Amino acid sequence: MNIIVMLIIYFLLGVFVIKLGIDNSRSTQISKEILNELREIKELMIRNKYE
Repeated sequence: MNIIVMLIIYFLLGVFVIKLGIDNSRSTQISKEILNELREIKELMIRNKYE
């Protein structure tokens, strides 16, 4: 009985850890995209300043 309960708990923890990893991966990708957009905006602003 205890082994089954522990297996269920480990399974649920594993699913939770995998979900956290996927969420962190998505947020990291979104952060990289935002930084790239900001770099492009900065470059455009610098170009317009010197024109």
